[in-house]
Amino acid sequence: MDSAKDIAKDMLDAINVVHSGFLGALAKGFISFPVSMGYLAYDFLDTEHRWNNQNDTYRFALLIKRVTFNKELIGKVIGVFIDDFASRINLVLMAERVSGNIAGKVLFSKLTGINLGILISERLVAAFFSGAAIGTILAVGAEVSRAIYTSRYLAERNPSHYQKLRDRGDLDLLYFLVEDIVKPFEKAIDISNTNIDCFNEVCQCFLDGLGSLEI
Repeated sequence: MDSAKDIAKDMLDAINVVHSGFLGALAKGFISFPVSMGYLAYDFLDTEHRWNNQNDTYRFALLIKRVTFNKELIGKVIGVFIDDFASRINLVLMAERVSGNIAGKVLFSKLTGINLGILISERLVAAFFSGAAIGTILAVGAEVSRAIYTSRYLAERNPSHYQKLRDRGDLDLLYFLVEDIVKPFEKAIDISNTNIDCFNEVCQCFLDGLGSLEI
C-alpha cells in the first residue's frame, strides 16, 4: 500500500505535469497506444459482452457527435472526482497543520476566498491539455474499446462516480482520458472511507506541496 506521502506526491505530480509537456505526458502514460490496442484485442475476444459493447459503442459515437471537445468538457469529467475529494478535506484542521510554513500561509490566504476543488480541477485540466494529442486521440478505433472497458471497470470499482459521469451525458466514456491524472485523488478518496487519520496526512502533505507550486 502506498504511503500518505507517496499518494500526495502522485497528486502533486499530476497537477504539475503542465511543466513537462507532451513528452512528459507520454512518459507518465497519459497517451498509451499499446494499452489501447490491448483493449481492442480484448474487445474482439469478448463475445460474452458483445451486445453491451455494441450499445456502448453507439453511446460513444453519439457522445463524440454531440459534445465539443474542450477544457470545459474535460473539466466536467475531472470535476466529479476532485469535487468529491475536496469536499472531504477538513480545512479547519488543515489550516492548523500547514500554517507552520510560509507557503502554507500564502496558500490558505488564497483558499479562504476560492473553492479548493476549482483550483485543483483547473490545474489538472491544464495538465491534460499540455500532454494530450487532442486532434487524434478520439479518432483511433482502439480508443473506443478502451473507453468502454475503462468505463465498465469504473462502474464496478466506484458506482457513485460512474453514475455521476453518466448522468452528465455519458461522460463515463471519457473517463479513460483522465484516469491516470485523477487516480491519485481516487486513492485518497478511498482512504478517507477507511482511515481518516491517513487521509488527513495525505491532505496535509498535498497542501504543503501545493503551497510551493505557482498557483
